[in-house]
Amino acid sequence: MGATVRAGVFTGDGKWDVRELSAPRPPAGGAVLQVEAVGLCGSDLAQLHGGVGVPGETFPVVPGHEIVGRIDAITAEAADAWGVAEGDRVCVDEILRCGACAACRSGDPECSGMHVYGYTLGIERESGCWGGYAEQMALLPRTNVHRLPNDIPAAELTMFEPMANAIYWVQRSGVQVGDTVVVQGPGHQGLACLVAARAAGASCVVVTGTSGDTARLEAARALGADATIDVEAEDPVACLGEITGGRMADVVMDLAAVTTATIPLAVTLVRNRGTVLLAGLKHFKPVEGLLTDLIVLRQLTLVGGAGFTPASMRVAVDLVASGRFDRSVLVGDVVTLDTLDEGIALLARSLPGRDSVHVSLVHGS
Repeated sequence: MGATVRAGVFTGDGKWDVRELSAPRPPAGGAVLQVEAVGLCGSDLAQLHGGVGVPGETFPVVPGHEIVGRIDAITAEAADAWGVAEGDRVCVDEILRCGACAACRSGDPECSGMHVYGYTLGIERESGCWGGYAEQMALLPRTNVHRLPNDIPAAELTMFEPMANAIYWVQRSGVQVGDTVVVQGPGHQGLACLVAARAAGASCVVVTGTSGDTARLEAARALGADATIDVEAEDPVACLGEITGGRMADVVMDLAAVTTATIPLAVTLVRNRGTVLLAGLKHFKPVEGLLTDLIVLRQLTLVGGAGFTPASMRVAVDLVASGRFDRSVLVGDVVTLDTLDEGIALLARSLPGRDSVHVSLVHGS
């Protein structure tokens, strides 16, 4: 690369542009990554319009946190600490833990002094290239990177981060071998939960969506869902009762974004003493129709899912690289910086007649 690199930049007011930024140099104890691809996440839309609530997030910023690339330059300290060298292909854990707070000292993943690539390091800091929407980005000391195979298209590998979330949430909700799991919301995060639940031994996975989710429900079936339910065309309670012989679901995972109607439905779909995991953000909307007495009387367990752990990241990287599921189903659409407007519109589901299970931004060589 030359003295500058191109990068998409969010300003926090619903606007974005592509800028020329100074090419990054390796920070002391760090490295520079040649970004190959970055997955676009639903949270990118909220970030575009002012933020998602990540502590310390700032604007203007180069977003992008589902990052795959190759080490372009690395200090000796980072090479020793990370076990990688120039030219190695890696994915980047976007959580940069401080290493000094009580949580870090105890092994708790909830660091109180963390930075998050793509969120908390703005363009005013050094080169400004701290997210995957840049052609190159700087990596600070304590960054966790994971080696990736060289023979898999980069766009297929960007699912590592949603998969890390899914692995953790499946663990949080206690999915066991032989369980029936319902996944509400067939976006790329919901589809990752389908894969993770199956990997954990679930014997039956049902994915629900709406009439606008035709392509996504088709992807769910291609990934091995035992059944899909269009909740606008069918009675999901009756359908699940028929599928399970009336037993209902051991675990319901709610990944649906924005709509709160899926939460009362989850309480209805789960069996007595079952578990409901809530991970789809509703943007702080109140939940109408939720009868908490049902939670009490049916002795349900409700758990929240936010993010991943270092351990679930390692498992996810291995799963994505393993070939144990058809990665191509989850590629969806690929855009470049020159067509980023299309990618953002696909993410917002605002292109008439088009939908995508996932969108990745791929940088040229």
